[in-house]
Amino acid sequence: MTDATLSVTQSRLNAFAREYLNTLGASIREQGSRWHVRLPSHVDVEFSDGLEFEVILGDDRVENNGDEEVVLSPGSEFAQQILDEAVSMSSLSQVSVTESLTGNDYQYPDWVNESDLHVSDASFNPYYDRTAVFLLVKISVETVSEYETQYLEAVTVDVTSEEELSGLPEVLLRSFYDPKTQPETEEANDFEATNEPDSDTLTSVIPIGQRVALDNIRDEIEEVRETASRAADSEFEEYRQLQNQRLRDLRDELESVTDRLQRVSGDVDDADTQEERMSALQERKELQTEKDGLEEKRAELLQKKQREFEEKREEIFVRHALDISTKPVASTLVSYERGELEIRLSDSHRTETIRAPYAAGVGCTDSVRCDQCQTELSADNPIQLGPTVLRCQSCS
Repeated sequence: MTDATLSVTQSRLNAFAREYLNTLGASIREQGSRWHVRLPSHVDVEFSDGLEFEVILGDDRVENNGDEEVVLSPGSEFAQQILDEAVSMSSLSQVSVTESLTGNDYQYPDWVNESDLHVSDASFNPYYDRTAVFLLVKISVETVSEYETQYLEAVTVDVTSEEELSGLPEVLLRSFYDPKTQPETEEANDFEATNEPDSDTLTSVIPIGQRVALDNIRDEIEEVRETASRAADSEFEEYRQLQNQRLRDLRDELESVTDRLQRVSGDVDDADTQEERMSALQERKELQTEKDGLEEKRAELLQKKQREFEEKREEIFVRHALDISTKPVASTLVSYERGELEIRLSDSHRTETIRAPYAAGVGCTDSVRCDQCQTELSADNPIQLGPTVLRCQSCS
């Protein structure tokens, strides 16, 4: 999951919010962990109904003291709202991700991180540029049992391979949130024509990005789904108990009428006068009619229970199904460098060099095999230093 607000620190978020509010022409009076914000009269934003509001910096568990207070923290609703509005109001244009943007902060593969060797030096050799599409996707998940839950997911998809570039969104988001490390932007006529995809390619990549965004929050969606399923189970159980209670009530009524019918039948036999006998016969007839009606009602209810329970269950679960929608709220073309990362690995005695396919901001882009046994390097099979050359753990 690369939530567009969870991947940044509070300080970066404060800097981003301050700069964004300043671009709106807002005045900000800072008092410790609170900002008093006043918006110009011509500004219309969704995150505030009024022109003045308080911003609480920090933990979103702080209890608000008024309606005109919002919390600014990674993951808070206000953080998502200002990012949503910022990207919808101003295009990010085309950006270039180079080694300078990542600050030489290389993402080493697991087979290096799990090795006993340490990285003494590393350098990236770019060979060519590739184009990707960076997307901010708003995902709404709603059920009848819960309020709408929204996520703002950042994804990047390579235009050529249509593969997700999982490391790149975080690099871009860090730079977008930090005014001091903005990525290089390029005008459309400066973007190499060979890199710029056609409209059909972009049209096909954006739905892929939406699917990737959904897949990235599948655990969160599954939690909502489980909650909805429990709510559906609870509703169906209430329905089932109600039907069973109606059957129990009918059974109790039948037992009561049957007992009364038996007593009246005795009264018919024990009647001393013709008048008493006729009265008892009339009462027995009425009770028998009532009993027949109750038995018929019980039979109908049993048939209905057998016939409709599964239909009712399906109806309830369909009604509690998740309503999921995705909407790209911002997109931009990203030019990023691909090449090789040259990693120098050392122990206390000597240093050896290994190369891995690499992309700026993305990390290793393909697997690497041991030169000695051709086994794929991994976290479980890290690189080792042999007597004369580098080799994997499997052949050490």
